[in-house]
Amino acid sequence: MIALAWALLAVQILVTGWYAYRLTRIGHHGVAETYPTRRAASALIAVCVFPLPALLATDAPAAAWGLWGGGYIAAALVYSFADTLRDVPSAAPTATT
Repeated sequence: MIALAWALLAVQILVTGWYAYRLTRIGHHGVAETYPTRRAASALIAVCVFPLPALLATDAPAAAWGLWGGGYIAAALVYSFADTLRDVPSAAPTATT
């Protein structure tokens, strides 16, 4: 069961990292149209909650709990950054004549 907990923690870190990478690749141009904030929110919440039952059911080491907490905080920061960028007006270049 502890192997399942570690595997779910790895998935949590990978998904959070993937959304963070995707967010940095998008930039400020057209963020509201291209970044699926709702889908990201549901995915980040799911990968943060899935390891919790496996951690509670086993005598998980402190490193596993620390990794889960760090991943949870990282997912919250990724989502809050995406939500903030969605509210910022896009920096479309303006034509100067």
